Amino acid sequence: MKYLITLILVIIILTYGQVAETEFPLALNITLVILILLTPVLWEYSFFSKSYEADFKMRSQRKTIGIFDIINAIALSVILVFENQDYKSIIFLIIVSWIFPIADFILWFIYRKKKPFTVFIKENELILNRRWNPKRNLTELTQIKFDRFSKNLKLDFKSKSEISIKLTEYKTDDIQKLLEILIEKSENEVFIPNNYEPKIKNRC
Repeated sequence: MKYLITLILVIIILTYGQVAETEFPLALNITLVILILLTPVLWEYSFFSKSYEADFKMRSQRKTIGIFDIINAIALSVILVFENQDYKSIIFLIIVSWIFPIADFILWFIYRKKKPFTVFIKENELILNRRWNPKRNLTELTQIKFDRFSKNLKLDFKSKSEISIKLTEYKTDDIQKLLEILIEKSENEVFIPNNYEPKIKNRC
């Protein structure tokens, strides 16, 4: 939560400097931009040192870069350049739109080197070690879905919201074991999605 609060506060300060046309010193502007870019990275990196007692855990092999975030950032940048003559505001908005794509690029290199454990199962509890740190009771699992386009495994639960696991970030054997545990732990009739076809050869 402290990282989210920090990110919001820094964006508010930088926004105030743009909207109120306050002449912040160049050094302060640069510092604020660096803080905006680094906060999402430090937020996710803070989970790398966390560990949980677990009966099963999966090590992330890579960080998936959000393609939609990049497309949105590019589209917004192009629109701003062609439709806005206030170059000071353009630069600010472009920087904000690229926060998470750039953070993902940095994290891609960190994940490739560290390969942290990001999925844990302890008894009936599923823990995802990432931003927001979601936890779910696997006995309440009602459905397992697979999105071919995003390569996300989507898990529906009775009393809490759906969560997603990006399959391309993990080894195929680990995913197979995870699916077996999900089916075993659930008190409902859940099945491996018909449209899910595991890769025979894992490239992680």
